[in-house]
Amino acid sequence: MGRVQDGDVAAFRQLYDRYKTQLFLYCLRMVNDRDAAKDVLQDIFIRIHTRREQYKAGTNFPGWIHTIARNLCLNARRDAREHQSFDDSMPYASAEAGNGDVALRQRLADEIARLPVLYREALVLREYEDLSYQEIADTLGATMATVKFRIFKAREMLRQRLGSSLDEYNGNTDSNRE
Repeated sequence: MGRVQDGDVAAFRQLYDRYKTQLFLYCLRMVNDRDAAKDVLQDIFIRIHTRREQYKAGTNFPGWIHTIARNLCLNARRDAREHQSFDDSMPYASAEAGNGDVALRQRLADEIARLPVLYREALVLREYEDLSYQEIADTLGATMATVKFRIFKAREMLRQRLGSSLDEYNGNTDSNRE
């Protein structure tokens, strides 16, 4: 990042290549829309470039860029909610109609998207971005205890919502338990 601050275009390209996939997947999980995630990803790198002088050497760089990504994803979600069409508000077709594993993954993705933002962002940063609790706390501007609680709560909500689907997926129907 120091080289980027000095105007090194190749260094900026290296940052982009290194973080683009990780940040895109984070954005996709946060905004739940591929086109919006692409737009947010582009905005993230524009923001990194325009605010490169604000980055302080020695600061947790992944935490810094995830904070930028988080803020832009929250803005995109707010904007999408303000402009949501009738068709977009209709519930998705039943995930059980497809292949079991694919259907379960889709159901999980749908349930993660339905989590309150506070819980979803902490869970996504931990499970999909593989950030440490401290990095998540830095990104969210929260205490580590708050982060751990939010992740616990998100997992608990998913267990409650997906309980029967997980039992069916694992072959643990009531008739098999006896």
